Amino acid sequence: MTPEPAEPEAGEWFRRYFAPEELDRLEQFPVRIPTGHEFGLLGLLGAWHTHVRRLRADLTLSDGDPSACGVHDLVTALVLRDFVDRGIATLGTELTTNVDSALADLDEGFRSLTEEDGVGLLALAEPEAEARTDEKWWWRRIPLSGPARRELDSAAAREQDGRVRAEEG
Repeated sequence: MTPEPAEPEAGEWFRRYFAPEELDRLEQFPVRIPTGHEFGLLGLLGAWHTHVRRLRADLTLSDGDPSACGVHDLVTALVLRDFVDRGIATLGTELTTNVDSALADLDEGFRSLTEEDGVGLLALAEPEAEARTDEKWWWRRIPLSGPARRELDSAAAREQDGRVRAEEG
């Protein structure tokens, strides 16, 4: 079996989709987040790219690996994806085609590394995620493997143990 090629660094990846002048315009395109801060859309796309790369790298990591991402990191990535979505919703149609293509590539990568969270593992581990699962598809996906997935599975096991003890008690 041939290993899947590594995802390129963000700068190289951006050049697949955007001309230099588009990169400058996207970096200057402001996306206001709920805290009131503004970030450039290009920076947010880059952050989503980085999180998808990290998720890919984490699939085979052990829990004790210091570079491993946990559930909190997964939630951070999903919040970043929300911010990208917010930026695209306010982006004019002039750049939308390339941004949509770039984002579709990233989202496909994310989908390939995750599966549908059919039982709500993310909401069990991170209760604030529960309200978001109805909003956007990415909040209903969990990693196929890796430390974050094992953390989610552990949270589900603790929840199940608590139910069993409550029923027995």
